[in-house]
Amino acid sequence: MKKLIVLVFALVLLLPLAGCDSQVIKIGVVLPDASEERWANQDGRFFEDELDALGDGYEYEILFSEGDEAKEKTNVDALIAKGAEVIIITAEGSGAGAAQAANEAGVTLIAHDRMAMKDDETKADYYTTFNSWEVGKAQGGHLVEMAEANGCSETNPCDLAIFAGRVADWPNATYFFGGAMEEIQPEFDMFNIINVDDTFTDLDFYTEDTFDDDAKDALQQAMLPVDTDWNAQTAATKASALVATLGDYSSEDVYVLAPNDDTSFCYSFKFSKLENNAYENYYTTGQDASNTALASLMGDEEAGQGTQTMTVFKILPKLVADSVQIAKNIIDGEDWDNGVSRRSIN
Repeated sequence: MKKLIVLVFALVLLLPLAGCDSQVIKIGVVLPDASEERWANQDGRFFEDELDALGDGYEYEILFSEGDEAKEKTNVDALIAKGAEVIIITAEGSGAGAAQAANEAGVTLIAHDRMAMKDDETKADYYTTFNSWEVGKAQGGHLVEMAEANGCSETNPCDLAIFAGRVADWPNATYFFGGAMEEIQPEFDMFNIINVDDTFTDLDFYTEDTFDDDAKDALQQAMLPVDTDWNAQTAATKASALVATLGDYSSEDVYVLAPNDDTSFCYSFKFSKLENNAYENYYTTGQDASNTALASLMGDEEAGQGTQTMTVFKILPKLVADSVQIAKNIIDGEDWDNGVSRRSIN
């Protein structure tokens, strides 16, 4: 009996010790939604590869926020409680809660691909991103190029529908939109804007060099009616509302500024439901080079689930590698930009 008692007592002592040790981490990663291809199968997988390659001494954990900012804050709190020295986050919205929690805990916060901030004082310590303005210019430039090639002009205008990402995703979504507008606005004469609410015709013209607080306010005000929240269902709902207003129209072509691949499919699907005088040609933009977008671009409409005419390929493994390198540098006490070749700090 004594042996049994001693054995059980020993197990009770050992189990908490093993559990505590397994909870200690150095780097935490919080991504938006595991149901979205980019975060689960692209960035998420690349983060695993890069963090695994760091080896012992850089224990990590990757969490997903299920598209919920409250869950995002809970994830950040959990990582802080586990001892994370650095947290890399792609914010679901503004990232305000995450920024405040990290700031109060003295934990370094790296905003990956989207800024995370509550205000000018409470925000991410580092921000890794692509040149979002150039991504937008590539999207807008594609629509203009196709329209010109198809003979759209002031005397023969073609229909144009404009949509945007999430206004709260600052600065990325605003810069995507601003870059696209820089290409499209000078060519407005060859388009009929068919949006339910036209907040674009009277929009002042901005470039990346002239961008300021007034430009931010103006662009975001124009974006609000067509804000998709980066959500496919929201995009589909807004596309349905637009398509419902279309009666007889003379344009053979329709050009759609879609903020990314996920929303692009929704627009093409809704426009394909038109019965009377359906468009003969459909052109839409995207970004992220998702599997369905690539299938569509290569002509596989079944696998591609529709027709898309462009996407912007951003080298996600490079951005992930830079975010992880900054985290490693901070833990090692080295200069943050040691080994980081591309940077953008807000």
